[in-house]
Amino acid sequence: MSRNNDYVCTLSPDLIEKAKRELNENPESRQQQLADLRAMFRERPDIKFRLDDSFLIRFLRVRKFDVKRAFNTLVHYYEVRSQYMDIFTEFAPSTVPQPLGDEVDLVLPGRDKDGRRIFIKRPGRWDTDTYSAIPCFKSTLLLLEMLSEDEETQVNGIVFVVDYAGMTMNHAKQMNPIIMRKLTDIIQNAMPLRLKAIHHVNQSKLFDIVFGIIKPFLTEKMTKRLYFHGTEFDTLHQHIPSSILPAEYGGVLQNVTNRQWIDRLVAEEAKFTENNNYGFPKSKEALGGVKSGMDPAGGLVGTFKSLNVD
Repeated sequence: MSRNNDYVCTLSPDLIEKAKRELNENPESRQQQLADLRAMFRERPDIKFRLDDSFLIRFLRVRKFDVKRAFNTLVHYYEVRSQYMDIFTEFAPSTVPQPLGDEVDLVLPGRDKDGRRIFIKRPGRWDTDTYSAIPCFKSTLLLLEMLSEDEETQVNGIVFVVDYAGMTMNHAKQMNPIIMRKLTDIIQNAMPLRLKAIHHVNQSKLFDIVFGIIKPFLTEKMTKRLYFHGTEFDTLHQHIPSSILPAEYGGVLQNVTNRQWIDRLVAEEAKFTENNNYGFPKSKEALGGVKSGMDPAGGLVGTFKSLNVD
């Protein structure tokens, strides 16, 4: 993964133009901006950075080729991986077979009219008697990391649909402020993905509890990208066409499964394992002790950033 200049553009001519228009990406200056980003690594000798173009370009795209902002996001990517050890220790598909098997997350086979990938989160399928919130959300982040590899998704972005059908008080209890703050920080501030919208469906009374926990951690821009539909799927179809949605959301697709995405994720086990070798040194001294990033009561301190979402 450490080779430079491995990048070969796979974008269509239309997407190249879209990247120019929306992301300030210029094929003629792309390599120079990658070099400028690598040059900033000297500012943080404490971090072992990945150097390959295909990885670094994700951060340039998510920050519209502003090299400084891309660098800050990349640093935060490594910060959360060292500080949220409950999530990122052994961050690989083999550690979360149960939530993957339960298909708590569903990546749809098609894209919307803007070419965005649709990611459905279904916490009601999470078996709270068998596993905790950590593997449930860990599987989500693994899938998002895999999706971030795709250039079309890097340019067009991703849309979340959160389905609250089947959610119980046991689910709500495990979605405590500490874990939800971590998850929101990772997805919103550290992942090299353009999160374009979050649609909430099948909300119950428990939704108010869960959303009340998450809302304080959302940026103003992300708050404006929230949509609430209940069971009125006609309003959801105004954003995501029924032609690419499963039947349970008023769509035409029958028996939609996540099997192909899970198989692909599992096949990338070695890639995830290698990526875990980058970032901050895995030593107590380098991390400031085993309690780095934690206060005596078990809360997180001094790690959350307010980064603009594009």
